[in-house]
Amino acid sequence: MTNITLSEIIQDIHAMDEKLWAYEKKFGLRSDYFNDLYQKGQLRDEDPAETREYTDWAACYDIKRHREKLYADLIRKAMRRYAKPFALRDFADEIKGTTVMLGG
Repeated sequence: MTNITLSEIIQDIHAMDEKLWAYEKKFGLRSDYFNDLYQKGQLRDEDPAETREYTDWAACYDIKRHREKLYADLIRKAMRRYAKPFALRDFADEIKGTTVMLGG
């Protein structure tokens, strides 16, 4: 397993957003609706090129969801240490170098 920093998590989320937007623009369908169709097996799979696009789109969607969960968990955990109002700059400095285990 590999560690990933908060900055890398944010970069991954933005990179996946760009890829997802390209697919959404191309097919005219939001990624959550696509993923629902994909998971239910409701998309044809005769064309290998089309199937590769679907697989890539689904992978990007899954990566983004996973990174968003890592991010949310990391931020929630860090915020629990603050009982009173705090400066966001101090919070950012504190969590900037934080890493989490990537996987599972």
